[in-house]
Amino acid sequence: MNTKTILIILVLGLTAVGAGKIIIDRKYVPQPMLALPENKPVANQEPPQIAPPTNKTPPISHATPVLPDAKPDPAVVAVANAIDRLTSPQTSFSEKRALLDQLRKAGELDEAIAGLKELAADNPGDASIPTALAEAELAKIRSVLEAGGDPNDVSILALQADQNFNQALKIDPGNWEAQFMKAASLAYWPPALNKGPEVIQRLSSLVAQQETMPVQPEFAQTYVLLGQQYQAAGQADQAIQTWQQGAAKFPLNTTLQKNLAHATAQ
Repeated sequence: MNTKTILIILVLGLTAVGAGKIIIDRKYVPQPMLALPENKPVANQEPPQIAPPTNKTPPISHATPVLPDAKPDPAVVAVANAIDRLTSPQTSFSEKRALLDQLRKAGELDEAIAGLKELAADNPGDASIPTALAEAELAKIRSVLEAGGDPNDVSILALQADQNFNQALKIDPGNWEAQFMKAASLAYWPPALNKGPEVIQRLSSLVAQQETMPVQPEFAQTYVLLGQQYQAAGQADQAIQTWQQGAAKFPLNTTLQKNLAHATAQ
């Protein structure tokens, strides 16, 4: 387990109970010396009995009991490992989605969010951490909605996620994941806030950026979402053109194919 994982386990409260240190006082207290009688016979008097020396140690009072090393809580370790993978560049975009879904179903998002907040404070120059934190907060929104929670909690989580995406992009403006997820989250904000034009602008810029990067399967999602935003804005031709561009680059993406087929059939 690497250093980051060890740090996260300490943040979430995982501590090993060490054996108590006991100081044993083995000081030997000699018996008092008895005066020997003169070598004169004494009538009817038993010779004095000298107590033999003893090396026994007095009973010891254990102020601190000796405890075996505590075993880590498997749930805490699982959350720590999930955080480590969420912030790892070796974890794919789809794998991160699966991890967040596992945390949500296990009811462990609160622990993951707390751990990521502490990790972000200790690593202010790592853009992957606020990105993962924001994504965990978005996953928490789903949990709140499924449980019929307070809409105010949803609003607070959405704002916090957006702020964390901004923090990630402040650290690394070219971070693809932070850019895409920020745009995707804004796409679900209430229509009254009129985030549509901003979402289109962000996704269009991201499409241009993708042209300069090694192709990744998740890049197809940019075309899917951008086409949907054009369609929602009443720009059907732009939507079709975007999906066509995406389908040409990602012919195996079924969502692009279905959207394109539906749009051209109308």
